[in-house]
Parts: sequence; structure tokens; C-alpha cells
Amino acid sequence: MIAYEGQHTIHKMGGQLYWRNGEGTMEGINNGFALFSSENLEAENQETRFSVRFGINGVQRYKVNGELLKVTDDQFLVMNKGTLYDVKGEDRADTTMLAFCFNEQFVSDFVTSVSRTDEQLLDSFDLYRSDLKSLEFPLHTLLVDEKIKPMICDIVQAKLRLETDEVDDYSIFNRVLQMVVQNNKSSIDSFKGQDIVKNSTKVELYKRLSIARDYIQAHFSEDLNLSELSRVACLSPYHFHRAFKNTFKITPKKLVTHLRIERAKWLLENRSYSVQMICQEVGFRDVSSFTRLFASYTGVTPSVYRSMFSGSLRSIA
Repeated sequence: MIAYEGQHTIHKMGGQLYWRNGEGTMEGINNGFALFSSENLEAENQETRFSVRFGINGVQRYKVNGELLKVTDDQFLVMNKGTLYDVKGEDRADTTMLAFCFNEQFVSDFVTSVSRTDEQLLDSFDLYRSDLKSLEFPLHTLLVDEKIKPMICDIVQAKLRLETDEVDDYSIFNRVLQMVVQNNKSSIDSFKGQDIVKNSTKVELYKRLSIARDYIQAHFSEDLNLSELSRVACLSPYHFHRAFKNTFKITPKKLVTHLRIERAKWLLENRSYSVQMICQEVGFRDVSSFTRLFASYTGVTPSVYRSMFSGSLRSIA
């Protein structure tokens, strides 16, 4: 069962997600997955095995070690064994999640196998300790790139449409682990041509930039500036701006604007707030400049955009 509060619709579920022994210790019996939708998703003081969580619909807000991380259809989250977290759906809106929880022995076997065939794949990102044969990911979300999206769609379709005996769950769990490890390797490869020689420096820089990106995701409606973001990343403003743009192919300011516009679109579609209220909520100070910027992104003004969804507006909760 899903141990979260709210109303859940389980589309497909297999294996075991969580299990505690009589002493309350987290132990994994076998690999488990769940594809489910939730209304009013919320949970506190949860503990997880090594897990990978994909957002299919809506926004999941995770709080881990005081940090806020958002999982959407554009980014996913890997959480290490024993991670404690809170989670809730943003705006109390419906969310859909695809979660994989891994058996410890399965992860150990995976690490042993991959490290023998392609040791650099793991070592290059400092993802595991060979003595423990376990994966250890840094705390930040990972981007769902164009290579990952088809794989997620394939898994969702396989789980929804095929019978249990038609799906090779072992291969799917193995594929998920390969994907998240390869995703990290690809992230480090993005530093090619940036005059960084040491691989350890690339790893550390990517971690810092990712932490700053997650910070932007969590605080984009606030008055962010380059100095503040560079402090979050522990980099000089010039170094941070250049490395961020080279790595994520967008400047910090443009990412903030993109997130604000996307949030404004959601509010126009789902809430009856005035345009001025939405302007203020997403972080803009002037309605006229917000309207011009919104139109430059969408081709229409906020009022016209809202009229396109007038039949589906939900009242303020």
C-alpha cells in the first residue's frame, strides 16, 4: 500500500515499495514499483530505500535535509537508501508518479556487474563506494532529456497495457539504474570544451550548478539575483553564470523567466486569480511588463490565454 495521505488511484503496482521489520528498521524484500495518481498528496517523516521517482503529471515537492526539490515531467529524483523526506503535491493539485524502489542486493549486483564492464561509467561520477557495492547520488534533481523520455514512456506503457507475465521486471529495473547512471555521465560530458582538466573538478562543479538550479526551481517567484545564486553555488558570479549557461544551455535569468511564465500559465488555466494577482505571485512587479513578456513567450496576452481555458477554471481553494 502507498503510505501517503490523500486519495490515490493505483494504476499499476508490483513487488514491494517499503517494508519495516519488527524493530522498525527499513529493509527491502524485493524490487517494487508503483504508478499512481494522488489527490492532496502529502506525507511527512518518510524513509526510503534506494529509489528513483519520475513525475508524470503535476509537481511533487520533496523536502530533504531542509532543501526543497521539485519533481516534474522534466526532471526526476534519485534518493539514496535511508533518506528521510517530506512530500506533498504543489497547490493541492493532482499528481501522478512513477516510483521504483530497489532491493539492496539487486543494487549491489548491478554495481559489481557494471564496474567490471565499464568502471569509468561509475567512477567518473563518484557514484559508489566499491567496498560497499552501493550507489550514492548527490542530492539534486536530474533532467529528463530527449533520450530518457522515450524510455519512461515505454515503461509506463508496458506497465499499463501488458500483463505481468509479459513484462520482464528484472530487465526494467536494470534499465532504470543504467539510465540514471548514464544520465550522470552525460552531465559530466557536458563540461567538454570548458577548460576543466580534472574529473573531480567537473563532478564538484556539476553538483554546485545543480544545487543552484534546484534553488531556482524552488524560489523562482522571489527576487533572485546573480549574486545570491552564485553564493548558493559557492562560485564567483562570473564563473557561475558562464558555467551554468554552458551546462544547462540557458542563463539563470532566462530559466527564472521561463519558470515564472509556466507558473503563470498554470494559474491562468486553473485558478480565477486576477492577472495582477498572478503577476505578483509569480514574481513580476509590473503588470504591463508581465503582459508583454507573457505575450512574447505564448503569442497571446494573459487575458486571451485565460479565455482559452475558461471552461476548466477551478475556484480558489
